[in-house]
Amino acid sequence: MFMVIIGLLYVNRDPYLDLRDYPNYSWRYRFQTLGDLSTKKLLHNKQPYNSFILGSSRGSSIYACYLQQKIKNSHFYLYNNWNETIGGIYAKLHLLDSLGYTINNVLIYIDADETFADDGDCKIYDHYLVSHSSKFDYYCDHFKYFLSQLNINKFKVLLGMPNELDVNWLSDPITNDTKHTCSDSVIKSYANSYITDSYKHVVDSLSEKGFYYTRSSTQQYHSNQISQHELDILQQIKAMLQKHHTKYYIVNTPLYDQLKLSVADEVLLQQLFSNHYYDFSGINNITNNKYNYPDRLHFKEYISKIIIDSVVKE
Repeated sequence: MFMVIIGLLYVNRDPYLDLRDYPNYSWRYRFQTLGDLSTKKLLHNKQPYNSFILGSSRGSSIYACYLQQKIKNSHFYLYNNWNETIGGIYAKLHLLDSLGYTINNVLIYIDADETFADDGDCKIYDHYLVSHSSKFDYYCDHFKYFLSQLNINKFKVLLGMPNELDVNWLSDPITNDTKHTCSDSVIKSYANSYITDSYKHVVDSLSEKGFYYTRSSTQQYHSNQISQHELDILQQIKAMLQKHHTKYYIVNTPLYDQLKLSVADEVLLQQLFSNHYYDFSGINNITNNKYNYPDRLHFKEYISKIIIDSVVKE
């Protein structure tokens, strides 16, 4: 009887937004995944998108609404995922192609610490149309994962009560921009790089506790990461972009750790994408400034604007 009640509450609350249509698929609970929600939103919206932003959660600092101003006749959609791999990026491009979207413009964020992990395979927790799992298994996995480590906060989710799993990270209903609804004032504020004294105090306090660790003064590199399988995926991405005659930008993001891809991996990317590849990783003016990294893993939104203005020339 207990499990029947839990099942009924689960169907009624629908915590993964699986069972009904919703006006806006935004990240509400910590156990939801960004790529899954973004795919659902894409399928629900049926907007005439022709431009896409792909990559990890670091891409959440990109304003699609700003890119639409930069690139004429573009209709952008922010289509990223937690810890996105190169396989996940290709799977989403492949889905867009299969759904009949025109792909005129693409901005891809790759991260030296995540993109080529796990041999580049797509995340198993992504939407079933992306991961190519069965729809039934997808629904069952969500239910089983929710039941795992069932606790008071998950009960509160089922009852619609405030709880520690709440995020309520609202996104733009059309572009899927993160934590804001697009407007002229929002776009204008994108350039705001002002750092408040209170923010500096928080960062400095964390730094004193070792959170913002000291990086090497000489450039450090990852070991080789791009496997033959991942190279094949990269070549498939290039073929897909060529098929659509896409104007594209592939950006290696500026991470706090300042590690660069290995020289061999850099050569592969430069040979494959030539002047479409832009490297902001390693030791530079952006990464030297710890205040650009509020949680050490992600950078402030204005950093993405700096990147966009540097690579997109219209």
